[in-house]
Parts: sequence; C-alpha cells; structure tokens
Amino acid sequence: MKKKFIRVMFFGALALATGASFVGCKDYDDDIDAVNARVDGLEKSLSELQKEVGGCVKSVVYNPITGVLTVTGGNNESFTLPMPKDVPEYTLDVKTEGNVVTITLMQDGKAVGKVGTITLPKVETPDIPESFDPSKLTVKDGYIYYDGTKTEAALPAASACSCSIMAITNESGDIIGYTISAPDKTTGEMTSATFSIIDALPLKGLVFRPECYVSGIPATNVYSIDYNRWVLADSKAEVSETGEVYKEDDSEKYEGSEILPQVWAYYHMNPSSVSMDQIETLAFTSDDKVNYTRASVIVPTADKAKSLVAEVDGQRLLKVAMTLDRDKMPEKQLIPVFALQAQAKVSEEKTIVTSGYATVHKSELTDFVLKTTKVKTPAEGETPAVYEDVVLYGQDITRAGAKNDNAGKAAEAITELADYTVNYKATFDLTNVIKVYYKEGSEEVLLTEEKLNDFGLKVVYEASNYLGGKANEDKTPQNTFINTTEAAKGIVDPEFEGKESDNTIGRKPLIRVSLINTANNEVLTVGWVKTEIERGDVKPIEITAFDKGTYYYGCEDFTGKLDYLDMNKVYDQVKMSKEEFHKAYTYDKSASMDKDVCTGVVEETTTAPVTATNLFEWTVTPAEAKTIIDDDKKANEMKAIVVYKSNDGTRADVVITMTAKIAVASGTIKNDCKRESYWFENYTYVKADVSQPKADAVKYADFKINLFNMFKDNKVVVSDVDVKNFTSFKDPAIKFIFSEKNADKTVKIGKVIYTFQVVGGTKLQACTDYDAEKGTGTFSDVATIDGNGVLTYAETGIAKALLNKSAYNEDPFTAKVEIVASAEDCPTTLLPLTGNTFDVKFLRPINIVALSNATLQDAKENAKIDLNKMFKLTDWRGKDFLAKDPNYYSYYGVTVDNVVVDADQITTNMDGGEAKPVDPELLSISYIKSTDITKSLGTITYNNNKQAVSKEFKLFIPVTVKYTFGEQSTVVELTITPTHP
Repeated sequence: MKKKFIRVMFFGALALATGASFVGCKDYDDDIDAVNARVDGLEKSLSELQKEVGGCVKSVVYNPITGVLTVTGGNNESFTLPMPKDVPEYTLDVKTEGNVVTITLMQDGKAVGKVGTITLPKVETPDIPESFDPSKLTVKDGYIYYDGTKTEAALPAASACSCSIMAITNESGDIIGYTISAPDKTTGEMTSATFSIIDALPLKGLVFRPECYVSGIPATNVYSIDYNRWVLADSKAEVSETGEVYKEDDSEKYEGSEILPQVWAYYHMNPSSVSMDQIETLAFTSDDKVNYTRASVIVPTADKAKSLVAEVDGQRLLKVAMTLDRDKMPEKQLIPVFALQAQAKVSEEKTIVTSGYATVHKSELTDFVLKTTKVKTPAEGETPAVYEDVVLYGQDITRAGAKNDNAGKAAEAITELADYTVNYKATFDLTNVIKVYYKEGSEEVLLTEEKLNDFGLKVVYEASNYLGGKANEDKTPQNTFINTTEAAKGIVDPEFEGKESDNTIGRKPLIRVSLINTANNEVLTVGWVKTEIERGDVKPIEITAFDKGTYYYGCEDFTGKLDYLDMNKVYDQVKMSKEEFHKAYTYDKSASMDKDVCTGVVEETTTAPVTATNLFEWTVTPAEAKTIIDDDKKANEMKAIVVYKSNDGTRADVVITMTAKIAVASGTIKNDCKRESYWFENYTYVKADVSQPKADAVKYADFKINLFNMFKDNKVVVSDVDVKNFTSFKDPAIKFIFSEKNADKTVKIGKVIYTFQVVGGTKLQACTDYDAEKGTGTFSDVATIDGNGVLTYAETGIAKALLNKSAYNEDPFTAKVEIVASAEDCPTTLLPLTGNTFDVKFLRPINIVALSNATLQDAKENAKIDLNKMFKLTDWRGKDFLAKDPNYYSYYGVTVDNVVVDADQITTNMDGGEAKPVDPELLSISYIKSTDITKSLGTITYNNNKQAVSKEFKLFIPVTVKYTFGEQSTVVELTITPTHP
C-alpha cells in the first residue's frame, strides 16, 4: 500500500505528525516496551486517547500488574494505553453545600494534602442549575483545577515525576469520572485527561445553545435552500482536449429545486456525561410573544428517535430533532418561543428538566460554491505560508471574483496551472482540502461537516477525463494515469495499467468535484481540481558537505566559494557529466538558503571569466555570524545550502551544503595593568569620593571619577588576544559600561526598596515604585558613564538617598562596572573578555557620629546642652570637622539652618521600658539653632514641669543634617540625671 504523501504546488515540504508516548520515573521505558499498546497500528498517547474517545466514556480500568490502562468509549470501542506498573491511585471526593463544592484528595481512605474549594455562581431559573461537572476538572503542575481555576488540592510531591490515576466520586461515593496524569515523553511535562463516566449522574439541567439571536432572544435556524441543478451538457460526448461540459438545467419542465433540512435545536447538558438512555421523552412547549397583533401559536414537536447526544465543536451536546410547520411561522411582528422538556430517570423516580425559552429564525441559503485550500501568493512583506480558500475551476465565478464565462466547463482547469502536484509513488487525499461555502444573506459561510449532513448534502468526487499529454506526444486520456476507483473517494492515486509507473510522471489528471443533494442526486454546483504527477519529492541527493574553513570573527565579512573543483565532486556523486547535469538541472534560488538552517547570502556567479572557476559565492556579515555565536545549539558552525531542481520534475533535488566554523577571539584584563594603590581587596573594587576639603566649597558635579585613571598610564591593556588571526582586535577600543548585573539586585533603606535598571550601558537608574507584574516604574538616574570613561554621580533624590544610606566604612552604595572591548573599525563587534568587571563603591561625603555620656541634671532652671556634646561630624576619610584651614562646614555646605531637630518627635524612657513620646505637661524640651555653625550645632534646653526625679532616664532626640550631597538623619541620646545627686 502506498503511503499518503503530498507536495502541494508552491507549498514546500509538509510536516508529518507522529504519535507521542510517555516517559516517567525509573524503569518507565522498560514498562512501556513490555506492553503491546497498539490499536490499528497507532500507539496512543494520553492526549491522543482523549481525542479519540472524547471526554465521556463508559469505563476506565487500570491493571497494576501489567501496567495497561483500558478506556471504553461511548460506542463500546476499547483503547489501551501503556502506563507504568503500580501507578499510585487516588480518589477525589466531591461534596457540595449550597453553591460551595469541597474537593478532597484521598489515598487509602485518608485525606492527602490541602482541601480545595470551589464556589459556583448562583443562577436563576430557567437557566441551567450550577452543579459540579467532573469534565471541568484538570490537573496542571501537580494541582487540581476546576473550570480553569486553581484549587489548593494537589497531588503529593512524590507523584510529580510519575503517572497517577484519580477516581472522582460524588457525595454518595459513586465514581463519576477519572483524571489520569502522565508526563509527555517528548517534553517531559505533565499532561492530564479527565474522563466523565456516562450515565453516572442524572440530567440536572438544559441550556439552549443559540445559532443566532432574534430581537435579543437566542434562536435556532430554520433553513431552506433553493437552487438550480446542473446537468451534463452532452452525456454522449467523446473524450476531448477541452474535457467535460456541465450546464444549468434550462428545460421547460424544470422549475427549480428546494431542500428543507431537518431543524435541529442544540442544548448544553449538566452534567455533560448524560446519554440518551437516561432521557425517556422529549417535548417542546411553545408560545408567541405579541409585539403588535395576535396570531396563532406555533407548536413544534421533538422527535426523540432522531435526536442524539453529539460532539459539536469539542462539546457534548443534546441535539434535538424539531418538526414544525414552516408555512405557519409568524411574521416579523410575532416572535414564537419554545422550551424543551426532557423527562429523565433519576434512580427509580422520574423528573422533568425544562430549558429556557428560545425562538426560531428563517434562513434562506444561496450561492453554494466549492473551494480548495491553497498557499496565497504573498504580497510584499507578507509571510509566504499564508493559506487561502480559492474557488474551484469551472464555478460560476473566477478566482478573481468575476463572472466566469467558463462556468461548468473543465476547459478552464485544463488550461490553467495545476492546483496540486502528487508524487508518482504516493497518493493525495483531496477530501482534506475541499471546502463548501454558501451565502446566508450577504455573508459567506463555511459549511461544516455536521451542517453538510444536516442539510442532506454530500461532496462527490470523480475522475474527469480529457485528452492531454507531454510535448511532441499524441494526446492521451488522462484517466489512464490514475486509479479511477480511488478518485471516486477523493484520492489521487497515480498508476498506469494498474501499477506504479514512471509513465505517470508529468501527467495532469482532473478530478470533478460535485455538491450533491442526497435526496435526489441533483448537482447544486460543480468544479474541477487539476493535479500534476511528478517524481518530485523523492529523497533529495545530499552532496557531501564542502568545508569552507574557519571564519575568524571580526570586522570583515566571511566569504566562501563553491568552485569548479567542488562541482566536479557533485557531478561525480550524481553520476552525470557536467553537460548532462546542467541540461537536467537548474539552480533554484527560492529553495536554497533555508533561513532556519542557513546563514548569510549565496549569490550565483553569472559573469565570465569568473564562472569558469567560481559558481557561487557565500557571504556572511559579522552581524549574521554573531547570531550563530549567540546560539548554543549551532556550535559556532555556519551553513549554506544550494539546491538544484530537475528541469522536468523526473529527478530528485540535488542539495549542496557548504559549512564553515566560526572562531571567536578572547582577551583578558589582568591585574598587572591596574594602578595598585587605587584598588582594594585583590583588585575587586575602587572607591569614588569627593576631593578632600579646601577653601572653595565642593560642587555636586565634582562627584565623579575617571575610570581610566584606575589603570597604569590611563590605559586598559587587553592581554592574550590572538592578533595573528583576529587582526580586527589588534588594538581594540575600550569603554566602560554599567553591568546588566546591577539590575539583578535591590537595595532596602528603611521600608523603601530601590529597584535598578541599566539603560544602554551608560546610565544606572533606580526607582521606588517598581511594579514587578507590569515591569514598570518611575526610574531616575543614579550615575552615568560617558565615552571618556568618566563616571559621574547623579544629582537626583534617589541618587542622594542611596549615597547617604551608610558610612564609608560600613556598606556604601556599590555599582558594578564592565570593561567592553570592540574592534576599532567596527564598534559593534565585541571582543569577549575575562577579568573585565569590578565594583565602584561611592563613599558618603559626611557622617553623623553619635557621642556618649551627654548629660543634664534634672530641675536646673533652663538647663542647656550643645548638640556637639551629643554628636560630631566627620567626612569620608573619618576626619573630624574643622572650623578653619579649611572650613569643613562651608566646604560640605553645612549651615546653621541645615541642622534640624524635630522636637515634637523626641521620646523618653522615663517610665521605664520602651521609649514613648514626651508628655509636655511633665517636661519642656526645646531646640535653638546655632548662630555660628563652627562653634555650635545648636542648643537643647530642658525643664522639669512637675515632680523631682529619683532615677536617671534618657531623651532620644531625632537630628537631621543637610548638606550639598543630600541629608542624613539619626537619633542621639541625652541622659537626665536625678534631681538630687
């Protein structure tokens, strides 16, 4: 038997899907190999199994000894799935109270893990009553989900890498479904499938599934189809070069045709596992809702014998056959409504379930047309693999949308290019690419397979004979070259005299496609598909790859040439002379240089005398080579592919591959090029600070550091570069950037968290309002690096806060800097380096240093103490502030107004225990700022308003010092000694 294999013209190769299996924990593969789990030659995976049987089945049986899972579908068909032996089995216990559902995972009668809850929406009659539906359960990442919502119930961690089987039970302990989990063999990811047991739960509700809406009311369509049939123009016509001719029936006795399809009403069932065996009777109730006038009531009836439970768009629905008198349907002023009543059996009792009301809608269908799926000719900038449905040849309209003068004539297909090409050793199933469209009003609608059957229509295929042939040959009936019996099934099966033959290659058989009314075999519309048989997609001839050497990554393009010596090897491998090869083959540029595997551009050499030596030139830019370097899977290897195609389609493609390795230079920044005295802790960081105090005040803009100064002779030396091969990096250009690793950290000051980002390598920024979910925040500059290597600290609020977070000798704010080396002639081509990162620690210019033993005795009138008894100021070197030679206060911008005491926030421990705010009725404390900052930091005045003090206690005084580079705050202590020493 031939395998089904097709190459659609202009499609390129189609991907073939293969069955999947599973892999779990230890010995899992061995277990699977030991089980014969093949059904009709296909090994079923979990996802394939559910696709095959759907979500509702009759039984699920697992044999722990053999490791075989057997699932019996609704049609009594059984499927088996290989599973590991002794898979852990669980029970999912489901209980409901009101609209709250509790799910508990049980194993051996005991609860496992957390209990999950589901709150179902409360709905009003006549909508479907909400209740637990096992088909909505899934397992993902080890957790149990209901209707897409994650619950707290989870499989034990030990089951995360293995399969599991979970029975779902209701409040009565009845098994109502199963959830099976297993890892996918290809991806290793856990997959799950839930099967609801048919008939396990009674029918609880019905909800109408509308096809459309009438005045806002859900409705089902009452279709009618009027058409003029097509007939063969001359049933006795001989086979000709122009082929068959059909025409619309224009005889006097023929007055047109009509189809009145069965009316169907669709209903969602709760639960979806209900079968027709549980429904004893079906009936419609109906009424007319009057808008302006009164009319008779329409009375539809339900035909239970025709009704069924069907899978529609992946959902299990009740499909009810409706009978009504179309002629008595009310006019536009009246809206007929109906509701379905189903008598269902619950245990030994019978109950009536009623749906909500719906209405009917008259719909006339016209303009049926046959189309086939093709690759659309791409517009400029459009992806080539765009598919479109185009009308078949010989239809009422052309593919351009105009009226077709060749309607009903096979001649149009005969003269046009083939729609599809078929390998002479394979077959092509047309039924996969033929579609039917119709018009409902002005809208064109695709006719689904289900509607096709509902309308009483079918698509019929037949070989359409005509005389054709190769050039300089006698014309031959083209049906001679295909199996006409298979053609009647929609399958193009090339053969000559009943067997596979080279003689079929190049033939162009037609298949007539007709849309037929099954009631009377009349043709609603007819068209033709043209195919071409070719040797085509046989296995290409892969020429041994030509190694084009090594590309030393740098500024220059890589070039590789496919020369006449290489082509001589090609001729030898295909067993042809040069003349024979180029007569039989032509270079196919469109098929060459597959972008998924190739890099660069290949150009054919067409000018003499170069063509005598080099036939193709392969060029790769540094940027293109960089994509290969960055892709770990490519292993630094580039490829170029040149494809030659057969001129007559009778030979396999010849595929010529060129390869080249990419060598990447590297360099090292060694410590011996660094100024030893500027580096700390084994050359891992440098310090950034302001100048030591002098007469002129420091400016904020002076907080900068030239990073080149950290290196001997102000030059960064890159060592260990192979400049012989990598000439682009003989004298690399050097620059400094902020490392992206800065964005990996956060800094916390008090309750505030600072998040960082690096912009273009030249800006380090931070924000305090970062939204991790959105990835956004209001960022401000912290520091910048210019092209000359000068790092400048930014004058922003966030930068100041980070700078003042701690003293120079504690945990100063730190940024990571990276040295980047690039080719001097092409700055975007970078040289990989080691030893090229280091830290810059920004030293806070001044510090508040708390002093101990500051005291005042209680009950002295207006007892005073200077703040300089409680703290002192030092600079980034640890030096105490001086008043002159130079004046540290004026240098750093500390003035009498910049020392602030928040008297309202002073606390005390005079009651013992934790500090509390000062009670102003008991104590009076005030602050008077200094008049000369060089002599005083300000004065605290203390008064006791009440009782004598027997024990010493402390005052905790918040102090803030502002200066050029921000501000610092601390709390200093003042001890109050007893009234009577």
